[in-house]
Amino acid sequence: MIKKIKGMDPNLKFYTSKIESEINRGISKLCILAIINQNGDKGIHGYQILKELQKETGDAFVIEEGTLYPILRKLEEEGMIRSQREEIGRKKKFYYMTTYGKKVFNYLEGFLSKLIEAIAPLFDIKVKLKIEKYIFCPMCANKIEVKDVIPKFCDVCGYNIENEIRKRGLKIE
Repeated sequence: MIKKIKGMDPNLKFYTSKIESEINRGISKLCILAIINQNGDKGIHGYQILKELQKETGDAFVIEEGTLYPILRKLEEEGMIRSQREEIGRKKKFYYMTTYGKKVFNYLEGFLSKLIEAIAPLFDIKVKLKIEKYIFCPMCANKIEVKDVIPKFCDVCGYNIENEIRKRGLKIE
């Protein structure tokens, strides 16, 4: 989780810790999925997920092992990821994104991106989405990668994204 501030006012800590907990719960799963997704077909083992997360967030977002492994088990039960034991020096469990997990991840990443973009002015934050790399479905915010050929319909909600594609002069599948 995001590192705690030492010496924080106890009253402030009591109130803010509830909200922090709610925010961190959902973000933790999404960050773990992001790290697994970044490693693609080569997979990644648990300890490596922790280290990558620390590195990618500049040590600001830290998940403890006791939190990570239950999340990984839950994600596997939900069909988002799959695991495989491999012997590289010693036996390690490697995690891979499933097709279903990739679909859910793209949706959640798009949802979070568009949500942060929408609320950014409230917090004096500037957000620049990589619109040259992605199309965000106008109906559900699913993130769709811009490739040589793009599907005509959003694979999450079925919305016809043809107009979005044409605006950019891209080819439809």
